[in-house]
Amino acid sequence: MGMTKVMPLPANQTSISGTLSTTNIIMANWSKAMWENVLNRAIRMLASRPFGSHFFSAIATVSGN
Repeated sequence: MGMTKVMPLPANQTSISGTLSTTNIIMANWSKAMWENVLNRAIRMLASRPFGSHFFSAIATVSGN
């Protein structure tokens, strides 16, 4: 099998990751599906104008409950 070469991200590309914590009782009780829905809407907004021309791709993942 061939070897996969992993290349570093070019300087003009950025990978961002993080953790979101909330003390809002309503948001704190949202299901994983609800958070996935919110993040999918955020990705669609990044893909649309005026942001779309600045993003090649965006990925969001939800982990936890």
